Amino acid sequence: MIQITKSIIPKALLIIVSLLFSDMVFGKGFDYTPTIIQVNKHNQNDTVGFNLVESSYALFYEKIVSEKITLWDSPAKKVKISSGAFLKMEAQNGIRFVESEDLFIYEYWRLYKKKFESEIIGFSFFSRNQSNEKFNFGYIDALEVKTLLSSKIIPATINGSSNITFWQALNSKVYQFNIAKFGTLDLVKNPSKAFEIKEQIFNSPKIKTNQYIIQPAKDIEYFVYPSVDNTTGSYWLCQSIQTFYQNNRSVYAAESESEISQTDSSELIVTRVDVTETWLKDECGVITYVPNLIQVFINGKPLKRIPISYMEHKQILVQFKPLHEFIRDKNFKYTIKRINSEPIYAHEAEDIAIALPEKPWNKIKYKEPNLLKTIE
Repeated sequence: MIQITKSIIPKALLIIVSLLFSDMVFGKGFDYTPTIIQVNKHNQNDTVGFNLVESSYALFYEKIVSEKITLWDSPAKKVKISSGAFLKMEAQNGIRFVESEDLFIYEYWRLYKKKFESEIIGFSFFSRNQSNEKFNFGYIDALEVKTLLSSKIIPATINGSSNITFWQALNSKVYQFNIAKFGTLDLVKNPSKAFEIKEQIFNSPKIKTNQYIIQPAKDIEYFVYPSVDNTTGSYWLCQSIQTFYQNNRSVYAAESESEISQTDSSELIVTRVDVTETWLKDECGVITYVPNLIQVFINGKPLKRIPISYMEHKQILVQFKPLHEFIRDKNFKYTIKRINSEPIYAHEAEDIAIALPEKPWNKIKYKEPNLLKTIE
């Protein structure tokens, strides 16, 4: 007779339960199931292009302090936490809200006929004090802040896409997250099962999700200096704009940031042109440039930043092309100064300009997570 030890029974039951659960979840699907996911700010890869935890805490902080949104004690929403109580909580625990490391997102998940849906219902904010004790800052109902999250653009690094709202970022699920709870299952103590659920939903070619698909786009600002070589595009770009303002001093006076007399006869010299654009990349890797804003510097002083469409009304031609077309064609030397929310420094500008058409747009500047070294 085969004897079954006590240590084998729980393991066997665990395997059986795990198999039954997997069949229930991924074979037959599941109805709306309350789910909690945990997002840690230190576990976000560079390729994501935004840090949901840092940016969300920063956005919510000002709204909580000004009491423009309601902070509850828990998802049960029985007690409101005032601004004063919130600030006192920070002081007593010796930690700032914006320095918290984890964001907990409450959602409903549903899988039906290979179609997965998720719906965000709220956010909880847990942190640890100086004694490493866990405490709860409170809960925010997603319905109350959906308009806010849908109208605010999340800060993006050089690897991210521009003009992504917080709500779109949340629903993209491209960020690193862990499933803390699925229905009644506490998955914090069973990370392998949490990983399995996540893999079978979000990485299965058979399951269609309602994730927001982020399109490759970057908000790029660059500047152009005039060249003394009249065979270059940068010479003609600056020269054509300069000629317009020389011949239209009233426009120059109106667009100047300082008081300028329309009768001022001093020579107007364009010393720099700043352009802000949206760069789009299609599936074939072809980049399309969409100029948005332009700022002209005359005699070292900036004019007002204005839309390219407004400049079009001036009917400036650069080498027989309308200004916006010439800028779009990029037949001139330029230096990138900013991509999305990230400033680009002079020593790296050229390398990044070369990388943009050659590298994947989520790996322009990238370090593998296991290459990061902990400083003692």
